[in-house]
Amino acid sequence: MKSSRLALWVLAALLGACAHPVKSPTGAEGLRHAEHRSSAADFDPCGPEEQEREMLCGSLRVAEDPDDPNGRTIDLGIVVLPAIGEKTRQSALFHLDGGPGLAATQAADFYLTDPVGREFRSGGDVVLVDQRGTGKSNALHCPATEDNGPLDEMYPVAEVAACRTELEAQADLTKYGTWYAAGDLDRVRRALGYEQVDFWALSYGTQLAQVYMKRFPERVRTAFLVGTVVLDNRTPLFHAAASQRVLDLVFFDCHTDASCRRTYPDLRNDWKRVLARLEDGPVEAQRLNTEIGEKMIVEIRRGPFGHAFGGLLGTGASQRRVPWLIHRMAEGDFDVFVEALSFGTSPYAEGLYLSIACSEATSRIHSEDVIGATHGTFLGAWRVRQQMQACSRWPQATLPREFFEPATAEVAVIVLSGGRDTSSPIGAQRVCEGLPRCRFLTVPHLGHTYFDAGEWTGGECPDRIALDLYRKASVEAVDASCLKTMEPPSFFVD
Repeated sequence: MKSSRLALWVLAALLGACAHPVKSPTGAEGLRHAEHRSSAADFDPCGPEEQEREMLCGSLRVAEDPDDPNGRTIDLGIVVLPAIGEKTRQSALFHLDGGPGLAATQAADFYLTDPVGREFRSGGDVVLVDQRGTGKSNALHCPATEDNGPLDEMYPVAEVAACRTELEAQADLTKYGTWYAAGDLDRVRRALGYEQVDFWALSYGTQLAQVYMKRFPERVRTAFLVGTVVLDNRTPLFHAAASQRVLDLVFFDCHTDASCRRTYPDLRNDWKRVLARLEDGPVEAQRLNTEIGEKMIVEIRRGPFGHAFGGLLGTGASQRRVPWLIHRMAEGDFDVFVEALSFGTSPYAEGLYLSIACSEATSRIHSEDVIGATHGTFLGAWRVRQQMQACSRWPQATLPREFFEPATAEVAVIVLSGGRDTSSPIGAQRVCEGLPRCRFLTVPHLGHTYFDAGEWTGGECPDRIALDLYRKASVEAVDASCLKTMEPPSFFVD
């Protein structure tokens, strides 16, 4: 969930990585020849010149409210990347991104040009659907909020109210939740003529996958879930405790690493000095404004600092730089912290995020829960209070009674969990326990994602496991022995 919104935004900038990620006509041709042709746009080649026909773009028109087919409609933006070589299965791989609020079609380049991404197209098509409220699917953007930097207030009251007023002119904000998004995915599946789907899902995308498995269990062949989040998670109530747990483990890892311990022998006290300095009042630091090529002064306040720092714990690789950052800040250099953050417009559609998070998670947080869940953590209650404040001004959807019940489908599922996950370290195993054909795998030093795989020894392992699952459709037959070879990068020492 959007606990990792800042983390993934930062990581995309720092690591330059992309999320991964019948007999009758299927794919874009199937859509062209579908009986409901009038509700869909043609699919046309849209790849770069040398790979034009390897990427097809189109749309499918759906009702905003499925119970009112004559009401407002949404055109769902879709990209199909056709299989490379012979098709060996009747299913297609659907990529479900995190957030919520990211457009899945942004991952197209990974499947088009990356050698590993192209392997995911071996045997079957890859389909990217912009979830309703994102990308080219009636995106629910809040420009003012999305332009806020990582050290600003997260949800200024006036900005949230203004965005709601503006978006309600183009959308019923109660019709953009996960339940409706799952129905959209199945409409796309049927329109393209696929018998079943395979899922690659990250973070919030794992919740969408679970809802789809509950609604259409016979249509799911396999699912590979990363950074898995339970459906009854009260985001972001437990992110503070999860982030504090990971930071404590980083301290432990540094202490047991000879080089890190020798370079930063007083790391915990360094951290206490950093927090004490911020408790005394805002700290000024410099950052380079790349638009004008000059340095500017920024103010670091205690609340936003905790949230921004938590974002730097998103992956195992980024965690290995944390001792160095803390030590430099303890010596008074906060510029290095600011340099590690990403400034600029967020890629997330904030209106879609609020429409989902407020109705499905934050609305179930009670004020009396906050102190107990956040006390003694570096993040504290700031993030939770910010989101609760925003959600008090956002419309709430009525959810089906069974929404929060766990998925129990007979589907081959692998849940890959990181031992250093700041968002969902415990719920992932609970999701797997409810699925009869689920295999739970864990990597001790992995964070919420494996976008940092290029910095690990054996970092190609998660993708190898996913590809093996799609080939065999059996969790027992998947060879996961490569997990034993995975080692995070060394601690960064100055």
